[in-house]
Amino acid sequence: MGPRRIEIYNRLFSQLYTKQELSDKFKVGIKTIENTIKLSDDIVYSKKLGCYHFKNLLPNYVSYHNYFMLFQDSLSNPILKKDFINITSQLSANLNEIMIDTNKLSDLSKKIIQANIAINHNCVLKVEYTGNSKPKEEKYIQPKQIFTDGSIYYMSIVYDKRNKKDIGKERQLAFNGVESLEPVEYLKDVTFKVESENNAFGNYKNAKKINLKLHDSASNFFKREGFFENNNFKFLSELSNNEIKIEMRYNYKLEVIKLVQQWLPQITIDDDSQEALEIIDDIKTNYQQFISIL
Repeated sequence: MGPRRIEIYNRLFSQLYTKQELSDKFKVGIKTIENTIKLSDDIVYSKKLGCYHFKNLLPNYVSYHNYFMLFQDSLSNPILKKDFINITSQLSANLNEIMIDTNKLSDLSKKIIQANIAINHNCVLKVEYTGNSKPKEEKYIQPKQIFTDGSIYYMSIVYDKRNKKDIGKERQLAFNGVESLEPVEYLKDVTFKVESENNAFGNYKNAKKINLKLHDSASNFFKREGFFENNNFKFLSELSNNEIKIEMRYNYKLEVIKLVQQWLPQITIDDDSQEALEIIDDIKTNYQQFISIL
């Protein structure tokens, strides 16, 4: 694949381009741009938009650089993630020129790439989605952001007017529940993409905080695994008996309950707020129900 064609793939990955814009970027005539793009059956021209875009939002090729930037957060260990980012930045090869054949990728990778391009191109999507213990639903969405919460990838979305209900409502969709997605309409004069912090339970703009105390193995684990590189946990202090106090940021109390129950009795709640007391009561109730069925 020639360098001009490679760069066109990389540019369209990030945004829509008119023929004139590409002509100006490469300092060649519009006819040359047209002839270059004819070699790629996955790039189409929309007269309505006056722009080139990828057919079905899925290019035949993505550069290693774009793939790595999109999926680097799948490295859930923050220490190893830093190493990979540093190594990648120091490679002598131009990572924008190393192209990956998307036909050889998993369906999950393809869907995430499609959603990412939809965000960059401001494209409304129709998705078939199956939630936990819920029947398949057809939804019309404006995708806003892609993020991972551990091993699961999500997209933050806003329901489009075509959805007919919950219009304008924000939520997170797990990609493992997205059975299919397809482009509906490319919108002009809007910007879908946002940069915010999220988890599976929502946006952190209204996040709550709770103080926890970590004992023995939990304390050692959090320090060893670099959990304080994660903005969800803030180190507060260390006690002489190998205990540490931390602050946890969360959206719903279920997040705290899951963590504390996972580590019982190595993590305790060191907080007297009303919600903290409710969380303690919920954990007690869960424990009593658990031992009652043994």
